[in-house]
Amino acid sequence: MIRLASEILGRGVIVRQETVLIGRIQDIVISPEDGRLAGLIIKEGFGKEKLKAVAEKDMLGLNEKFVLISSYLALGDLDEIVRIKNILDLGIKIKNCKVQTLGGTVLGKTVDYSVDFKLGKLSRLYVNPKNWRRITKQHIIDSKCIVRIEKDKIIVDDTCLKVKKKAVTNTAIAPKELSLN
Repeated sequence: MIRLASEILGRGVIVRQETVLIGRIQDIVISPEDGRLAGLIIKEGFGKEKLKAVAEKDMLGLNEKFVLISSYLALGDLDEIVRIKNILDLGIKIKNCKVQTLGGTVLGKTVDYSVDFKLGKLSRLYVNPKNWRRITKQHIIDSKCIVRIEKDKIIVDDTCLKVKKKAVTNTAIAPKELSLN
């Protein structure tokens, strides 16, 4: 189930046992090494809000409005879940990050990205061209093309951006039918 990050952010978080809303999704944490979904940052509470983290393994499912987690005990402070803490310490964000090719061509900035929740990994990047005044289409970059994710930029393979030319099919011209008199 592939979902855009913009569709996930702000969704409610429900604990399976109590079926009670405990907060809303603040951010999605993606591992820069392998593009795996590490977990979510949750704004817990509805008055005095506190940021908490939940690991990907404790996410049981999601629908159009909510994400279901295994238990309230699965929520931890941002520095308690080591994998999420390490990624947050690196300061790596996917959204609003500069995207460039291995050759150094700057493509633009990510305006959104999609996550495959079934596989638990980053699926695609949606990049607005660097010169927004040009009338060009948004780049959609598959995660297979990502070479590395750094603090300030995402490096992608140059070959993934080549436009495939439409295959020209040789249409054989049918010979004229011979008429027998």
